Amino acid sequence: MMHCLWLARGLPFPLTAGDRIYSAKLAAALAGAGVAVTFAGFAADAPAQPLPGIAWQVVPGAPRGRLAALASRMPLVAGRHATPAYRTALAGLAAARAWDAVVIDQYGMGWALAQRGLFTRDGRRPRFVFVTHDHEESVTGMQWRDATAGLGKRAYLLQNHLKTRWFERWIARQCDLVTTITEADAALFRANAPGKPVLAMVPGYDGPRVAARPMAQNGPPARAVVLFGSYRWSAKQANLRIFLDHADPALAAAGIAIHVVGDMPEDFRRSLEGRYRAARFIGFVDDPAPHLAAARLAVVAEPIGGGFKMKLLEYVFNRVPVAALAVCASGLPAEVRRSMLLAPDLDALLRQVIAAIDDPPRLEALQQGAFTAASGAFDWADRGRALVAAIAQAGDAA
Repeated sequence: MMHCLWLARGLPFPLTAGDRIYSAKLAAALAGAGVAVTFAGFAADAPAQPLPGIAWQVVPGAPRGRLAALASRMPLVAGRHATPAYRTALAGLAAARAWDAVVIDQYGMGWALAQRGLFTRDGRRPRFVFVTHDHEESVTGMQWRDATAGLGKRAYLLQNHLKTRWFERWIARQCDLVTTITEADAALFRANAPGKPVLAMVPGYDGPRVAARPMAQNGPPARAVVLFGSYRWSAKQANLRIFLDHADPALAAAGIAIHVVGDMPEDFRRSLEGRYRAARFIGFVDDPAPHLAAARLAVVAEPIGGGFKMKLLEYVFNRVPVAALAVCASGLPAEVRRSMLLAPDLDALLRQVIAAIDDPPRLEALQQGAFTAASGAFDWADRGRALVAAIAQAGDAA
C-alpha cells in the first residue's frame, strides 16, 4: 500500500469553502484509490469527520498573526503557517515512517520543502506533489492591480505578489508533480516549471442532485439572483464589492433582487449593508437548498482570481440556471458552458441577466442542458485514480 503524508494549512472542516472542499475530497479520493493518507494541519473550526483511509493529524498551536508574518521573505500565507510548532511536528511525521508521497497542499505550505531532506531513508525519498488551488502568481497580480484598493493596500499587495511569484515557481520546480484545478492553470505552471509533469484535475461532485425543476410549467420563483460564497478572503471581498458596485444600480432599476449567501466578517457585512438597494445579505446557512430554489439565476462574477469555481457544480446539480463571466467558467466542459449565460465583462453579463430573468422557458432549458451535460463528468473516484497513476509515473521518471 502507498502511504501519503498530506501537509495542509489546517484540517479542512467545516466544508464551507472551496479550498477546504477540494482538499478534503481529493484526499478522500486518493484514499479511495487504495492509498493510506495521513492529513496534517492546524486544528479545524469544526471537528474532523471520519473518512475511510484518512488519519487526521492535528498540529499544535495556530498560525502566526499577519503582522508577524509580514517580516518573512515568504508570502503572507506561508509566513503565517511556517511556525516552530509546525516545523517540529513535520520532523516527527518525517521520522514516523517511510513515506511514498508527500503532498504540499497550496503554496502556503511550500516552506515544508526546506525540510524535505528529513524524509530520505536509505537513499530513497518520497515523491513530492504540489497540489495547487489557483495559479497564485496570477491571482495576487490581479489583487495588487485592483484600482478600488487604496494606495497603501496596493503597496502591501504588490510586495506580497512579488514574494508569491518567486515562491510559487520555486515550489513547482522543487516538486516531482504539480496538480492544478484547471487546464488553463496547468499551462501556466508548465511555463513556470519546464519539464515538470503537470496534471489538471477539475473537481468532482458528490453532493445533492435535484431530480427536476420545471420552471416553465410552475412559474419561476421571485425575481432574484443568488451569489453563494465564503467572503473571508480579501480577494473574495474585493470581487463582491466590484460586482455590487456594477450590478446594484442596474438590477435595482430592473426590480431584481440580489441575494448574497455565505459567511463573511461582521465588519465587512456592516460596510455593505445600507450601501446597496437591491442586495440582501443572508450570511451563512446550514442548508443552501431553499436559497438556491428561491432564485431564478445564480451569478458567478469574480474578476479577481482564477482556478475552478466549485459553486458552479452546486448550481448546476441543484438546477439553478447560471450567468457568469466567461473566465469564471474555466475548467467546465464545453457542453456545460453552452447551457450557461456567459459574458466577457460585467456590463454584458448584467444585460444577459436582465434579458433572461423573465423568460421561464429559457431558464428551464439552461438548467436542464447544464445538468444533463454535467451528469457524468465530475466523479471524484476518477480523480483519485488519476492522481495515484501520476504519482507512480513521477516516481518512475525520478
